[in-house]
Amino acid sequence: MTEAIRPYRTGPAEFDGIAPGYDESRGGAARADGFAEQLSPLLDPALPVLDIGVGTGIVAAALTRRDGRTVFGVDLSPGMLALARGRLGPRVAVGDAGRLPVRTASVPQAVSTWLLHAGPDRTAVFREVARVLRPGGRYLVIPVRGRRPVDDIGRVVNALEDRLDPAGARQDGPEALAPVAAAHGLVYEGTASERRTTFEVSPRHMARSLSGGLFTGAWPVGHDDARFVDEARERLLALPEPDRPRVREMTDFVMVFSRAA
Repeated sequence: MTEAIRPYRTGPAEFDGIAPGYDESRGGAARADGFAEQLSPLLDPALPVLDIGVGTGIVAAALTRRDGRTVFGVDLSPGMLALARGRLGPRVAVGDAGRLPVRTASVPQAVSTWLLHAGPDRTAVFREVARVLRPGGRYLVIPVRGRRPVDDIGRVVNALEDRLDPAGARQDGPEALAPVAAAHGLVYEGTASERRTTFEVSPRHMARSLSGGLFTGAWPVGHDDARFVDEARERLLALPEPDRPRVREMTDFVMVFSRAA
């Protein structure tokens, strides 16, 4: 597996600027540990893992701590990888999920957490996953938009997502991804390890995230769409007690894809 990853550089990385505050805005170490808890039973502890879209490496590091397994990572953003390198050492490389710098049929198992909503060509991603997985290999995906919270913050943010993505092109639940995977020979086995999680965030913090790009960094927001973001920020700040943290509940689950043996 060590030789499977070759250094590869691609176009400009969209997440460099938001890397320093990214983990905190997504639930921090506690949520990363929860993701690792969900993924770990579905992975063979004796085999290495490729984390596609490894980001800051926070989930990969949690997997490593949990079972002592070896996790390699690929991400498009050098800024994110600078943080991942501090957690995983040299086992990370800059690379496009749609053009993986990995040998064909060299990966026994792979994971992605909150990747496929963020702009990559999912057709290219699944084609590449099918190429690099060994026969019988698994690809585990934790989506971000599978089930959205409907609290007062959630209603504002969900409405913004729908306005920025009216056709649902960035939906990353089973209904959207299973047909794409099947077209490239990957079998969708269903969902596993459903887990409710809570974290706290105030409307003002979420509004700050919108203006700072921590939310919209994953979405191409053109000039005409910027007003939607501004309107969402105003709605958040107009909520009662905008500085009071809300306990938000979300449901995280794992989608399981496999390559035929």
